[in-house]
Amino acid sequence: MKIIHTADWHLGRMLNGKSLLKDQAYILEQFVTAMKEEQPDVIVLAGDVYDTSYPSKEAIQLLERTIDTLNLSLNISLIITSGNHDGKERLNYGARWFEKSNIYIRTQLNDMTSPITIKDVNFYTLPFATISEVQQFFQQDKIETHQQAIDLCMKHMSQHMNHYARNLLIGHMTVQGGKRSDSERPLTIGTVESVDRKSFEDFKHVMLGHLHHPFSIDSDYISYSGSLLQYSFSEVSQPKGYRRVIVENEDIKDTFVPLEPKRVLEIVEGNYEDAIQEKLNIKSKDNYLHFKLKNMSHVTDPMMHLKQIYPNTLALTNISFEFENAYLEKYEAIEQLDDKTIINNFYEDITSTELTATQKSKITTILNTLTEESDK
Repeated sequence: MKIIHTADWHLGRMLNGKSLLKDQAYILEQFVTAMKEEQPDVIVLAGDVYDTSYPSKEAIQLLERTIDTLNLSLNISLIITSGNHDGKERLNYGARWFEKSNIYIRTQLNDMTSPITIKDVNFYTLPFATISEVQQFFQQDKIETHQQAIDLCMKHMSQHMNHYARNLLIGHMTVQGGKRSDSERPLTIGTVESVDRKSFEDFKHVMLGHLHHPFSIDSDYISYSGSLLQYSFSEVSQPKGYRRVIVENEDIKDTFVPLEPKRVLEIVEGNYEDAIQEKLNIKSKDNYLHFKLKNMSHVTDPMMHLKQIYPNTLALTNISFEFENAYLEKYEAIEQLDDKTIINNFYEDITSTELTATQKSKITTILNTLTEESDK
């Protein structure tokens, strides 16, 4: 059996105010062309199909066109699960109808013990769920971490599983040791979201979404496909594509296959005048660019001038005083911090005192509520 593992399409994504829908349409055309060559038995899409719970009409139409070609024209089965960016109800719309043409959409926890069987391979699905959703499903208020939630789900699945069969898992989560990037929204604020890879030992192979690096972890049986495109400048060096999984008897071979996007993200450093004079080493003027430039304090609206030459300039950082101004260094480091730490640091800067335990608890509760509401 040949399986194509993909995830994190994030249809409708915006990057610094720029819509990436045309780039997504282009890369999905490349993906469809590759599938004509691959002729897989099934395509697994492991969550974050859309970038928001309420995708635009254009994003929905792009998904419909792609699925129409893959399923109806190429006659490929699809298994789609929801991620933390997806709206479960919206993604699940028409799921029963789609199963008649071998499109299986799984967004609910109550499906976790009902595998999708294709050619003697059982595909178990574990769509993204918040800790509170797992608490409600199992009626257990003592679940407080993602590790506890996943372990309980794995135990529940194991009790209903034929352990002699070829069982594969599709999920959307963070495994310990995985490489993160700036474009991945935290699953929960104030709680360790990563889980131990030992939790999945009942499965012969695990296909995950959420982390955008296709080589996020080093494992013989757990893999991330990564995103189809670079979605933040922290992903500049990351390859993008899909995974080809071959199941033959008891052997499973997993290979990463790169795809070529229309544009990539570039970070360009140097002097402002060299950028204007087109003397900097840039792969393509049409790429999405983040300039980090010196000697431009005398320039009025440098971004406007840059965009006249490099139309897809998305970010500009003045690094003239990067090593002289301690506050600027601290400000730029904010990009690497989580929301809770940013709030703590801001409070200390303004008041010169630390947050109390009660204040920290309230902030965590508020952030968790906001995160869960944005995922509905």
